[in-house]
Amino acid sequence: MRTRSLVSAAVSAALGAALLAAPTSAFAADGDTPGQDPAAAATTSPTAEPTSADTPTGTPTDTPSDTPSDTPSDTPSDTPSDTPTPTDPPSGEPTPTPSDSAPVDGAVAPVFGAIGSDPSDTGFLTVAVSSDSAITEVSADLTELNGANPSTVAVTGFTLVSGTPQDGVWRSPRMSQLPSYGSYDVSVGAQDSDGDSTSSAHVTTVDVEPKPVFADRGISPDVLDVEHTHVKLSGRISLFDPITGDTSPLAGQQLNVTAEYGYRALTAADGSYAIDIAPRLNGTDATSVPVSLSFWITDPDGTSTYVVVDSKTLPVVVSPSRIRLDHSGARIKFGAKASSSGVVEYLYDGTWRPAKGVALDMGYYARATSGADGRFTLTDPYMPYDDVTFTVGTSRDSYLADRYLTPSQAQFKVDVINRTNICFCSSWIDAYSNLHIQGSMNGSNGKVPPNRKLYLQQSADGRTGWKTLGWFNTKADGTFNLDGYVAVPKGYWRLYSAGSADYQAGYSNSVHFNRTATRITGFNAGPEPVRKGHTVTATGTLQRLSGTKWAAFAKQRVYIVFQAKGKKSWTTLGTVKTDSHGRFTARFTAKQDGTWVAVYLASGSYVDAESYHDYVDVR
Repeated sequence: MRTRSLVSAAVSAALGAALLAAPTSAFAADGDTPGQDPAAAATTSPTAEPTSADTPTGTPTDTPSDTPSDTPSDTPSDTPSDTPTPTDPPSGEPTPTPSDSAPVDGAVAPVFGAIGSDPSDTGFLTVAVSSDSAITEVSADLTELNGANPSTVAVTGFTLVSGTPQDGVWRSPRMSQLPSYGSYDVSVGAQDSDGDSTSSAHVTTVDVEPKPVFADRGISPDVLDVEHTHVKLSGRISLFDPITGDTSPLAGQQLNVTAEYGYRALTAADGSYAIDIAPRLNGTDATSVPVSLSFWITDPDGTSTYVVVDSKTLPVVVSPSRIRLDHSGARIKFGAKASSSGVVEYLYDGTWRPAKGVALDMGYYARATSGADGRFTLTDPYMPYDDVTFTVGTSRDSYLADRYLTPSQAQFKVDVINRTNICFCSSWIDAYSNLHIQGSMNGSNGKVPPNRKLYLQQSADGRTGWKTLGWFNTKADGTFNLDGYVAVPKGYWRLYSAGSADYQAGYSNSVHFNRTATRITGFNAGPEPVRKGHTVTATGTLQRLSGTKWAAFAKQRVYIVFQAKGKKSWTTLGTVKTDSHGRFTARFTAKQDGTWVAVYLASGSYVDAESYHDYVDVR
């Protein structure tokens, strides 16, 4: 008798160790119902070896627990069905499988094994017990662990759900009589048919609290790429009450989504959620995006528990891109702006497709975004001053760059046809009708044009009938200083350059003789460039020829004249008088691009004078 009692006790202890390894509370697995009858998932033979699903062990597996813990987990719990409908009492074969050995008849008191919450529904208590005769009664006392006056609730009516009456697992009815949610200290008692009884105090602690239930969870797509840049999360969350066995929608619950950056959403009235986000990849070489959905639920004791609803790591696939320009280059006149157009495409499933919404740039200042057809046009806001090669490419800005496309570039060359500037800086006609010509020529790029040939032209009225009198070559630095006989020492003279492939034709200012020579020197309109609405200041000095030297021409009226860009007519903006040194200063409001010039309209024996033409860029 002693030997058989020890064997029975050892078997019961082994059963107890296995059952104690099972979690005290858990969420139901996908497709299961919290609180369902454990008999529905029981083995068909009480003597069979317990499976991993029937008898959890203390060794963690890769499958997450149904019950979220306070420690965040990257793997969501399994999803029970929406409406748990546990039965009471259970029917069918029970889930736990007791030991296949039981004490033989004799004066041996019942021996307890594993005691705790039903793994599928914390609203039930399970007790493993064996004896040398059939167990006739199992009872438990649950005492609140918190509160000023903790109450104790007696739980009776246990029924056998697994094994035999001599060695089996017993389950309580739903503990709907518990006064509140929380943690309870458990004491148990049992009696067998021999009249032997056993009671054990403080055998375990169980938590009876509402638990979230998930259904229809999903995260899509499986891969993030240029055609799938949004992450969609959907599902439904309910709250299962282990005391009542009811399940209700978890409405208005704030959800936290992590997909490189944090996002928030609320569940609907039925507990459902449908979230659509576009995660911004963290880094230019991101290979995957971890996505998780979680929330904090407030426990009955006022603390909070972190619950992971769903999680998934989405691989990131980057597609090759390319830029096809309509033209590889362009020729523009000085003063015009450079523009480039084309299409940006990406390679997907072996086919090049138009890339919509891709940010592109050209140089430092031109920006554009491709349209639905992948087309774009880039225009540099500033005119180039010389030949230049632009790099057209997908944006290098770390915020604007498309992380799902490889960077791509193309070259765009701009050939600027430079403006030719000719200054008829100083001239006069002597008593022998010799015209003195002095000045310089250069290009808008600051270089001397290779074709340095200048033609001297004359007109009676300075407007029409210009005739070419002859030509000469400037020095290598573009300057000239020479005299030439003119048959008619009365009228207007100017210089003309025919230009070349890279330089536009150009004209100098005109001069008028048969009177005392005058000139305007040091003319400048600035600043250059100038913002629209700001002030343009025109300055210079008016001089008259006194013998062979130039002297200040004081108290004379100087006209400031303006020609708008693209216009042929000139507009007088105002007049200003020179001071005792012949200097003048006039200020005007900048309105548009154009050429500024100062003009002296002589009277008496003096000659009209016209300053150097100064082009001002208004931005």
